[in-house]
Amino acid sequence: MLILTMPARGIAEQRFELQRFDAIAPERGGRIGGITLGEPLWQAEYRLSRAATRAAEDEWSAFFGRLRGSQRPFIGYDRLRVLPREHAGGFAAMVDPSGNPFTGAAASWSQTINADGEARLTLTGLPKGLRLRPRDYVGFVWDGEGSTEGAQDRRTKVRIEVSGDADSSGEIEVTIEPAVSAAVPAGAVAHLDRPSCLMRAVPGSIDFGMSDTSLDRTGGGFSAIQDLRP
Repeated sequence: MLILTMPARGIAEQRFELQRFDAIAPERGGRIGGITLGEPLWQAEYRLSRAATRAAEDEWSAFFGRLRGSQRPFIGYDRLRVLPREHAGGFAAMVDPSGNPFTGAAASWSQTINADGEARLTLTGLPKGLRLRPRDYVGFVWDGEGSTEGAQDRRTKVRIEVSGDADSSGEIEVTIEPAVSAAVPAGAVAHLDRPSCLMRAVPGSIDFGMSDTSLDRTGGGFSAIQDLRP
């Protein structure tokens, strides 16, 4: 499966939030409850910069063309949080519990759901003192069903809601939303560097904007929804 990558430059504004498919469920006694109708999915809206260079505009034109509307998936992410907030400079000076340079990937991960229905994610193999804060992300990559080994053509991500710090053994536990999907296999790699997910453009949302008489383009952008699959 061909998976495209968004151009690295030319975005002026974005919205990247979780979309839930829920409904209110009134009970006989008068209480109001909520039920989930489907898997929560990441939704994004990207607006192009009016000050983008001609080269950047050409890259976006080519990207939109290769998307073929909603036919092809691409790697989408929150451009405001490509690394944990307190490690925005990267992990170059950090080592894992074995003393090896930290690459951004955890050694292992596991999830539990507590009595309040909150998902608690545990990561191991992290540098001592590594800090994860609200709105940081953890990404997961794996090989899709039937894909060649090492393809890592499946991606999803979760967002930190309650902070955590890695202890002396390199383990950290954080509260996340949404819970790690059942589509994610146990062997998926959990990572902290540019957590991403597969997305597809929302039909009819791609707009490359208009060009004025000076050939300066005005606005443009597109919306996208996560493509979550095993």
